[in-house]
Amino acid sequence: MLELVAMIGAAILIVWLPIESRKVAGGWVRPRHRGTPDEFRTQYRRQTSMFLWVGLVLGLGNLGLAALPDQSEAHRITRLVVGALWLGVSLAAAFSRRRLDAVAR
Repeated sequence: MLELVAMIGAAILIVWLPIESRKVAGGWVRPRHRGTPDEFRTQYRRQTSMFLWVGLVLGLGNLGLAALPDQSEAHRITRLVVGALWLGVSLAAAFSRRRLDAVAR
């Protein structure tokens, strides 16, 4: 069950991060944010950096767990898929951060 939640969460983040970062790069700010668009962009860049590292750790961790012996093939394949999806989150966050950095210059 946890693997299913991890797969769905990772798939949502892979789609959501580039879409929202494009909006933030265009000047969009959340309505509840009290500050300038530049402050929000800086805060959002920190958030994408966090997703980059979380995706990298969870992706490599799941790939490492898939390499352990004494597992059924179903568990191994599930861990490989979850690991690949979290590495995809890391890549999506890296590209989103690059887009935000390009706007800041």
